[in-house]
Order: sequence, then structure tokens, then C-alpha cells
Amino acid sequence: FWSAIKPFILSSCKSVLDIGCGSGWTAERLFALGVEKYVGLEPSLKNFEIAGQTYPGINVERVTLADYHTDSTFDCVLALMMMSHIPDVDLAFAKIYKLLNPGGICLVALSRFHPPENRLERNGRKYEVEEIDADQYIDKSTDGMGFGVADINRSPEYYARHAASAGFKVEQTEFADAGYSLKLLFILRKE
Repeated sequence: FWSAIKPFILSSCKSVLDIGCGSGWTAERLFALGVEKYVGLEPSLKNFEIAGQTYPGINVERVTLADYHTDSTFDCVLALMMMSHIPDVDLAFAKIYKLLNPGGICLVALSRFHPPENRLERNGRKYEVEEIDADQYIDKSTDGMGFGVADINRSPEYYARHAASAGFKVEQTEFADAGYSLKLLFILRKE
């Protein structure tokens, strides 16, 4: 999905907040595109430590979006493959909206929404599905070694409605191939 978000970074982003930045891999690419200020948020201790070892000069804070506090605002917020870990999307979008400069953008990359009945077994992983409603469900997946992940999967329409409720203009949605599955990219603008 990098090729899909790169034009937006080039056109309007000098300061970036990267929510759920993982190992911090985006920072190096962002600085190469002219970003002047980068802040990464990563709640996982393991990923936080990897980011510090791999990119020792970047600013990564070990904190969730809900617990992040700053007086700063940003031209761009990245929410790449992390919204499925957020239990309250309304609070997340409201906080992101406050963290953006006027005219700022939030780029949200999501896994493609699969109806729950299609999630029973795929790619060697077994899924336990708990349907919340027609627009969202929880899936808990485990691999053959017992490693598990739980995600809250939501439809694109769900995200669009909730982003609009927070005040965002949903400018664009598109699918981008990330090499292993299709992703949905939302471009949300603070007016």
C-alpha cells in the first residue's frame, strides 16, 4: 500500500503521526519524502524495542492512541493496518480529528473485509468468529503452532460512516495490492 499513500505524503505532509507504527519502518521512507517531523505510537513493547534498535533516531512512544497526549497537531496521521485493534472507532476518529491541522489528512489502510462465513480457515490459519452485527465481527485466528491474533473486522461502510460522524470528509477509497492480500485505503480530510 506504500505506492498508494506516497502521493498524499508528497503533496501535503511535513509532520506525521504514525499510529501503531510497529517497527517504525515508515519513518525512514517518510523522511526520504521530505517529512520534517515524525512521531510513532506503538503499544507493543517488542515492536517499540525493535523500532528503537532499527531506527535509533526516530521518535517512537510506547503508548496507545487513547493514552497519547500532546499539544502538537500534524499534517498527516497514518493508521496503517491498526484499526482492527481499536475497540472504539468513534473515539479513535474523534481523537485523530483533533490531532490534525486544518486541511490535514488521515490515511487509513485496512485489510479487505471478508464476510464472517469466509473466515473459518484460510492460509493455514483457523478462525473462530464472533459476529457483532452485519458490519463487524471479531475473529480469533491461530496457526499450527498455537500463535493467536484477535481482530475486530469492520465493513468499509462502517468506517466511512464513523469517520464522517467525527467530521471527516471521506475523499477517496481504493484497493491497493500489498503483495499478500488486497487492502482498502481511506483518505480522510479534516475540513
